[in-house]
Amino acid sequence: MLMPVCKIAGALCVMAAALLFGESKARALSRRVEELEQFQRSLKLLVVEISFGRALLPYAFETVARRLGPPLDRLYGLAAARLLAGDERSAREIWEAALEEFHPRSALTAGDREIFSGLGISLGISAQEGQLKQIGLTLQHLEIALEEARTGRQRNEKMWRYLGFAGGAALVILLL
Repeated sequence: MLMPVCKIAGALCVMAAALLFGESKARALSRRVEELEQFQRSLKLLVVEISFGRALLPYAFETVARRLGPPLDRLYGLAAARLLAGDERSAREIWEAALEEFHPRSALTAGDREIFSGLGISLGISAQEGQLKQIGLTLQHLEIALEEARTGRQRNEKMWRYLGFAGGAALVILLL
């Protein structure tokens, strides 16, 4: 009598784990799109702060961080804090270090990180016009990555959910 109950409980656990796996993969695709959209907004805010607010880079980062929600508020906040603390590294190195700390907790790919890394090229070393051009270039690259992410999400989100269900069902059948 106890054996069938254990089999059913085990089958339910296997199905739940497989469904959760599929759902987590599907959500990661959506999170990536959301984070890319948030990064796009953050760059537009940064342009406004640099061009119209005439804010210095640490203060522009600080303002952008305050206007963003998680997770990108942390990236800009970290960079701003390090710049304001008088860190002896260049703005580019500080941006890279903040990205290094931010990236593992995000849903972004290595290619997305390269786009964000490219933003650091002119930070703090070029005039306002050079920084704005680099931000514009980053926005263009980001638009391409965002379109790719949206397409990938539409194509693969349902697949991961179905794969989780089908994989769990197949595993349960094999184990029973």
